[in-house]
Amino acid sequence: MIYFIIYIVLALLVALVSLTKRIGFAESVFISLFLTPVVGLIIVLKAKNNILTRHYKMKHTCSECGNQGVQEHNICSHCGHEIEVSFDVSKLSIA
Repeated sequence: MIYFIIYIVLALLVALVSLTKRIGFAESVFISLFLTPVVGLIIVLKAKNNILTRHYKMKHTCSECGNQGVQEHNICSHCGHEIEVSFDVSKLSIA
């Protein structure tokens, strides 16, 4: 009986890991229950990240020197000028 409870708890833990992935909670529980939690964890970890949890780097153009590139911070790597970040919501699309 205790092994069965541990098995279900492990399947639910795998399902919690899947919340940041494109695989659903119910699907990961189903996979974990029928194919063991270890196989379920491997499948969940191989699944693509949810679009909301991905980190995107935006290209910025410096208004001072015109340098265009990908910056982690809002400071131009060429001239050191602070870059104002803005984006147009109408250009966003879900892949």
